[in-house]
Amino acid sequence: MELTVLGCGTPYPRPGEPCSGYLVSEGDTRVMLDCGPGTFAALQEHLRPGDLSALWISHLHPDHFADVLSFCNWALNTADAPRLAVHGPEGWAGRLEAVLGADVSSIFEVREHVDGRAVEVGGLRLVSRAVRHSVPAFGVRVEGRDSVLCYSGDTAPCAALVEAADRADLFLCEAGSAVEADAHSTPEQAYDLARAARVRALVFTHLAPGLDPRRVDAARYPDLPTSVARPTRPGHTGGSTLAR
Repeated sequence: MELTVLGCGTPYPRPGEPCSGYLVSEGDTRVMLDCGPGTFAALQEHLRPGDLSALWISHLHPDHFADVLSFCNWALNTADAPRLAVHGPEGWAGRLEAVLGADVSSIFEVREHVDGRAVEVGGLRLVSRAVRHSVPAFGVRVEGRDSVLCYSGDTAPCAALVEAADRADLFLCEAGSAVEADAHSTPEQAYDLARAARVRALVFTHLAPGLDPRRVDAARYPDLPTSVARPTRPGHTGGSTLAR
């Protein structure tokens, strides 16, 4: 399994820093987790949109969801565009239809998350878990042939996320708050979640603007391999490979 960071910025994109979007690949299966502003363009630096196996959306805040509109425009203007399966929170298709004035089910296969439900996408198994945020939101456990990745979406610490991340090879966890809050995690809370879940490695992502970089310094967490997510630069064909 390979992870490519398309973007991890918040709360809006900056030059060279798209918002949340992560490409998970194994064999011929390619799943995009979240689709924030700027990530549709970033995706095209790595593959054709038509080669994507599925799109999975954690919640409907713009910095995680807005570029689904770009997928719509691409599909509507591409003769051979496949009908992509999009998995998202309840009501996501209606949100798009209010903007487009078109039937989204003619563009996408509309799928909605159910807490704890597993779906098979090619060679990957995705288990969505309801997490603690200011709107309905989900994290996801991605199980491949011989490795596991967990992505938190946006959430404050919660038991469901610890269960989703249990013994994962890589835990991609937002550290989007400088202070403890009801809807996001601090870097220290992300570390505590990782330790509780007994993961093999932690990647801090979706960092709050102005966050003191010392709070995500690997030297602060010597008992667990940690790193900070950065967008994969254009022309770089690889990402982070998960291995046991």
